[in-house]
Amino acid sequence: MNHVVPKFSNEEIAGIVKTHYGLDGQVSSFVSYEDQNALIKTEKGKYVLKISNQVWAQNFVEMQTDVLIHLAEKAPGLTLPSVIKTKDGQTMIKVDGFNVRLLSFLEGELLTNVKRTPALYRDIGRFLGQFSKGMDGYDHVGRDGSDPYWKLDNVLACREFLTEVIDEDARDRVGRLLDYYEENILPRLKHFRKAIIHGDANEQNFLISPDEPEKIAGLIDFGEMQYGCQINELAISMAYCLLDEDDIDTAMENMIAGYEAEFPLIEQEREVLVHLIAMRLVTNITNTSHAYKMQPDNDYILVAQGPAKTLLKRLEDENYIMN
Repeated sequence: MNHVVPKFSNEEIAGIVKTHYGLDGQVSSFVSYEDQNALIKTEKGKYVLKISNQVWAQNFVEMQTDVLIHLAEKAPGLTLPSVIKTKDGQTMIKVDGFNVRLLSFLEGELLTNVKRTPALYRDIGRFLGQFSKGMDGYDHVGRDGSDPYWKLDNVLACREFLTEVIDEDARDRVGRLLDYYEENILPRLKHFRKAIIHGDANEQNFLISPDEPEKIAGLIDFGEMQYGCQINELAISMAYCLLDEDDIDTAMENMIAGYEAEFPLIEQEREVLVHLIAMRLVTNITNTSHAYKMQPDNDYILVAQGPAKTLLKRLEDENYIMN
């Protein structure tokens, strides 16, 4: 399938929403990496229209909708977008060859803009633990459809982009980490619990309510869902939540405690967790280096790379990893 980024105008998006959902509203665009997302403001409320890049398989996009329906039943305590059906009851439609979906809009401030506290870190862990519990046993034919280079279990594939990491110190560290992971961590993962995970529960996708600044108000963007080691859910989230964090120990302790209160880890998962955090940083650094080379005008691609390099160096210098 071709890698085709949707580029619908606001007028075209308004027409889609009117024709298929019977909604009139004001359209404004969100920044997006590979897909196209638009906010729709109507008298009935706010919605998000999601138009998927043609690179994604049909069943993978379908899973992103199906999982919201599943979790609404299995984990009703979690605040997640709701699926809005078309006038004739469809959860997804095709428009000019693109898969289109409409979801409810979740209010809240992005976690990246909110002051972190131990209580907030613990609630992030709590949310992820409930999410993992809700996903336990869930399966879907589209589970392998996300970008293989962003799958944490497939991190060794990122060696392909190692030479594109411009920073020499970071490039050397990433190379050593990949070697260490292959020899010491990867062989231990084959017996770990597997599940479909959100795969991108980061500081750009967690929402916080101003009224309850120490609680998660929602999680968005299911476009990186992947099947793999279930512990990756926590590792990926921690990798991003620790960016620019001064007190790594307190943050990690509280996220882990919140997670385990809902979904206990096994000892083998706990032993490799910090190394998996590091490998998510490796994934980010290598993939964004490659993506920016392909799209040098899209600065959004590099939003987390600088802090990721800094955190990775710190994890090594302070003996959290490779010791």
